Amino acid sequence: MKNRLHKIFITVSIVMISIPLVLVLLKIKVEPKNPGEKKISLNFKRNFPLKADLFEMYCNIKANFLKVNPVPNSVIDLNNGWKFLGNDYSNALTESKGIQNFNKEQLETIKTNLLENKKWIEDHGIKFYLSIAPNKHSIYGDMIPIAKSNKKTKLEQIKTLCKNIDIPFIDLGAYFPKDSIRLYHRTDSHWNYLGGYYASKAIINSLSKDYKTQNFNNHPLSDYEIERFNSPIGDLNGMLFLKKNEEVITIKPKFEYSWTKQANQLPLPSPYHFDPKDYEHRYTSDVNDLKIIIMRDSFFVALQETIANNFGETLCIWRHNFDKTLMKNEKPDIVLYEIVERNIDVLLNDDFDHASN
Repeated sequence: MKNRLHKIFITVSIVMISIPLVLVLLKIKVEPKNPGEKKISLNFKRNFPLKADLFEMYCNIKANFLKVNPVPNSVIDLNNGWKFLGNDYSNALTESKGIQNFNKEQLETIKTNLLENKKWIEDHGIKFYLSIAPNKHSIYGDMIPIAKSNKKTKLEQIKTLCKNIDIPFIDLGAYFPKDSIRLYHRTDSHWNYLGGYYASKAIINSLSKDYKTQNFNNHPLSDYEIERFNSPIGDLNGMLFLKKNEEVITIKPKFEYSWTKQANQLPLPSPYHFDPKDYEHRYTSDVNDLKIIIMRDSFFVALQETIANNFGETLCIWRHNFDKTLMKNEKPDIVLYEIVERNIDVLLNDDFDHASN
């Protein structure tokens, strides 16, 4: 039966591959999705007609009928409801396992970048913090049947480096509970809002030690209601073109947030590779008189409102470039860089600029 399925799959694949060739031979051009772009040319390598549709069909056949992972280097499917990023994205697997890490030259480059940026920030009366969100692999890596290397991971290397050169470092997973409560989505590479809560706890606890005279709305978890519902979430499912629901865990405050959302004030940089509405988020609150700028990525979504509830002014920017003009104009008390572990290589760039998510 399995051999028969394989033969059917091969036959269907040949037919699928032949369709674009027929379209090219017939000189059928495809209208562009974006205004201003030309119709598709007949360059078969660059413009493969129906590529996305064919790949989706391929993934569905492999996953649903042949029961195999169609893109194992992109997504690790453990067949128990859990999925992880593979090595196609920033070597997320091998870096989380410590199999790949920074060499001495790279660590020296990062050291130089951090110290130079910290000096500039502190010369302008601003306090600098670096925070790293751990990969899903780093928290639930025991599920993956690959042993962790005895070498330090890149995250561990940066944590040690920051301690040695006196860079305030916040491990956003430092307060993760050790019990069975789930902090990351099963079929998405991000943490859920419960994971985001504990990450916010790491930030507020760290900053409150340096700003002891300031008030912070550091609410315990008992002030939130944990909610569960089914949703078609999952960037990892999306890579496999799978449309499935999973149980999503989120938290809802039992209290009123003290912040007020403010209008955007900044021009959108060009080029910008994410949704324009996500570039800038501003909040004001009367909790204290501290102003914080957070250079962040997609992981910060789950704790953004909680953090905004703890500062007089909060400006969240979805970008990691070292923008001196922004800091001069905004005049914050604190600059916090939040970077997910899988994008930690951004620290190798002297301006921290990177298209991270």
